[in-house]
Amino acid sequence: MAVQSTQIKSSLVVRYKDGIDASGKDVVKTKRFSNIKLTADNQGLYDVATAIAPLMKYGIAEILRSNDMELNNA
Repeated sequence: MAVQSTQIKSSLVVRYKDGIDASGKDVVKTKRFSNIKLTADNQGLYDVATAIAPLMKYGIAEILRSNDMELNNA
């Protein structure tokens, strides 16, 4: 039987630089915005992330979308 998937949850994930450690490497932290509408388009999520970037102390390293899927054996 074929496995079917259903999207059940979506999150906007923003990874940002939060300084430099003692070794001189970037410290990267993650902020997750949960309960994003499943119908939200990627451009809209990207626009939101770039709009909040000036409010952050350090620059954004990555903008990600995380989707949780439920798998069913139908």
